[in-house]
Amino acid sequence: MVFAIPFPRGCLLGLTVGLILGPIAAAEPTVAAQAMALAREAAAAADAADQAGYLAKMEAAVALRPDFPRMLVNLAAAQLGNERADEAIATLGRLAALGAHSPVEKSADFAALRGQKEFSAVVKKLAANLNPQGEGEMAFSLPGMTGVIEGIAWREKTGEFFFGDAHQRCVWVRAGATKDDKGGERAVRRFTPEGEELWGVLGLAVDEERGTLWAATSAVPAMAGFAQPMDGTAGVAEIDLATGAVRRVVPVGRAAGDRYSHVLGDLALGPDGSVYLPDSGGPTVWRLAPGAAALEAWAESAEFLSLQGAVVAPESGALWVADHANGLLRVDLGSRAVRRLESPENTTLIGLDGLARAPNGDLLAVQNGLRPNRVLRIVLAAGGEAIDRVTVLESAHLTMAAPSLGCVATGGNFFFVGNSGWARFDEAGAGPTAPRPVPVFRTKL
Repeated sequence: MVFAIPFPRGCLLGLTVGLILGPIAAAEPTVAAQAMALAREAAAAADAADQAGYLAKMEAAVALRPDFPRMLVNLAAAQLGNERADEAIATLGRLAALGAHSPVEKSADFAALRGQKEFSAVVKKLAANLNPQGEGEMAFSLPGMTGVIEGIAWREKTGEFFFGDAHQRCVWVRAGATKDDKGGERAVRRFTPEGEELWGVLGLAVDEERGTLWAATSAVPAMAGFAQPMDGTAGVAEIDLATGAVRRVVPVGRAAGDRYSHVLGDLALGPDGSVYLPDSGGPTVWRLAPGAAALEAWAESAEFLSLQGAVVAPESGALWVADHANGLLRVDLGSRAVRRLESPENTTLIGLDGLARAPNGDLLAVQNGLRPNRVLRIVLAAGGEAIDRVTVLESAHLTMAAPSLGCVATGGNFFFVGNSGWARFDEAGAGPTAPRPVPVFRTKL
């Protein structure tokens, strides 16, 4: 699930960047903000046929953030526009080394390179990144789904899996065993009651100690019954883990002048029972403290561009947050200081969505903002202060066309939703789509 990302995902070479941060970004320009501003200036230079200016601005932008795949493509185009073909091919090689793909051979911006041996070689490297990696094992599927299956959580006590539906505004539950006694798929039933008490249900987390299933819930255009005045309405729902009854919904409080389109898409539980909720539509991580009646704006930062998944690492004193447009962020649980971790050379964490922790403490990330979609293992170093390495666990499987969130479940393995179905609800107010099976993958760790 991705909202309020600060540049268009579908654009190959254009890079018009619109930050969502307002006064925070203006007061404290981050490296990402500086790079995006330079990319905007580069795009304006290109539109004005100022090839020298285009190149200078893109070189400066990539020097700041060499892990932005789209910026590398634009830099290569600028280099070619300035008759630096060898440099353009080398830059596209850097893109290939990130594991990304871009159909540059089809772009008019690179027409002058067609037929050159070196360009053909880098095109093959980019194409090779579309080859599947990992087992691509489907653990089970959810039959007859008509909505958007985004969140997933596992209850160790019963083996049940819970799934958040952003369109049907509910939680589904599935019995724990992979198959039923006859070898068929186990039935999926609605867990929360009918009604409009919940908005679109996104991320989920099981709190066994408190008998609670926590759910991030937001009014999104794909939601049944959505109307424009509901935009920015979001909160956290406390659901009875035994019955599915909704005990309460705690909304994001909107102060006067709040223009953010708040979307709470995921959440993380702290050891004291705190619930942390990254806001995809504003530069805030919200917190529901134990026993609290309202959400607090727990951390705010100009580094927060498009927050997605989160996990708590109490032994490191950190909340890890995936930012779709900025990579991996560390928020100190004590001071609330925010810091972006640099990606190792030849890796990119742009496009991260879901985040979970492996049993050994490594981070597991669903990366659905990159072509191809991938599942990554992020190994931390220096007590969680740096990234040691990034490895690809799954990539480019046809049946994980639109992966969303994941969780560590039975056997200590990683389970994630392979095709959430957001593309079926491009128009606000659309009704349920034709029933379909939703694949749930298992990655053995």
